[in-house]
Amino acid sequence: MDAVVQWVRRHRRPPAVRLAEGEWLRWQINYRFVGLSGGAWLYRLDTLNLAHGAVPADTFLGEPTRFIDERAHIW
Repeated sequence: MDAVVQWVRRHRRPPAVRLAEGEWLRWQINYRFVGLSGGAWLYRLDTLNLAHGAVPADTFLGEPTRFIDERAHIW
């Protein structure tokens, strides 16, 4: 399917985050895709869970040490 990303204006990116050994963060960002023919749009939410160092397998099931929210109003 051919689609075009309709970029949402994000006024600024969040600052860099330093993680100590064993800490982890969850980063969420969203997008809206519009078909080339101008039809319906599709919504996409990306979530990245990232840890520093070795962590147990169930780490990402809990609450993160840091949360980066780049979700924007896209309608």
